Amino acid sequence: MIHDYDLSVILPRLSGPLREILDAELSIGNTMVEISSGWPMPNANVWLKNPLSRKYLAKYPDLEYAYLGDPRNWLEHYIDTQIGAMVAAKC
Repeated sequence: MIHDYDLSVILPRLSGPLREILDAELSIGNTMVEISSGWPMPNANVWLKNPLSRKYLAKYPDLEYAYLGDPRNWLEHYIDTQIGAMVAAKC
């Protein structure tokens, strides 16, 4: 569940390439299912309902991409270690 606090306080911490990825995914119909901070990244973590539709690493080489395929956690993610944030896709 996403609360007003998540949208007004945590989501603005997501900036730069990760925000561009999030905006691109939302524009094609993917939806946010969870927003948090603290774990796994300290500032912002956004989980999307569906797998990421495109591979963004070529456009954003400074991001870390990993495919986890872990049903207990998430399918894949992009991490920006400089801002301490992540965009991930649930399984």
